[in-house]
Amino acid sequence: MTVQGTGQETGPASDPREVSVSDLPADDLGPVGGALATEPVTLAESLMAEAGWSSANFGGDGPNPPYLRIGGKLWVTLTEFEPCFSSFHRDRLLFRTKVSMTDHLSRYDQIMVDPLAFEDRFGPRQGTDATFPFGAWLTIREIRFTGIELLGKRHGPVVLPLEPLAVASAIWLRNTGRSGRAPG
Repeated sequence: MTVQGTGQETGPASDPREVSVSDLPADDLGPVGGALATEPVTLAESLMAEAGWSSANFGGDGPNPPYLRIGGKLWVTLTEFEPCFSSFHRDRLLFRTKVSMTDHLSRYDQIMVDPLAFEDRFGPRQGTDATFPFGAWLTIREIRFTGIELLGKRHGPVVLPLEPLAVASAIWLRNTGRSGRAPG
């Protein structure tokens, strides 16, 4: 797989679904030689499959649709507030459908970010390796309002700001079947 975002590329990262499990290095496979590994999916695809969202929950205005909103969810106790994915449009009269980031991302153990997500949210030329390790699978460690703490084998600890997650087509998720992921 070509690592994108080195400042030399102008297009999106290659589609991770084009890499078969047998092409992955042994250290990227699950405990049974990849038998438990799942195919990579975009954040948008995962929300539609796992949370029951439809295309109506996403926004389409912009260069890299579909889009969603990043929000917070206040629990009934009024003492807990957590980051969540929020429907782009008000789909429940005055409210938006919300999905807990921690609950949703707990189904996956790795994330890969396309440079387009950073360029869409932060501006041109922000999708370079100087800003984030694009095109690499990073292990999800913890989810906070300050960002998602990730760990890369070659990159060490990294924090992904929440804003790029709004570009749901440029965020890739997969479950390698590994155990030992730190709770979110």
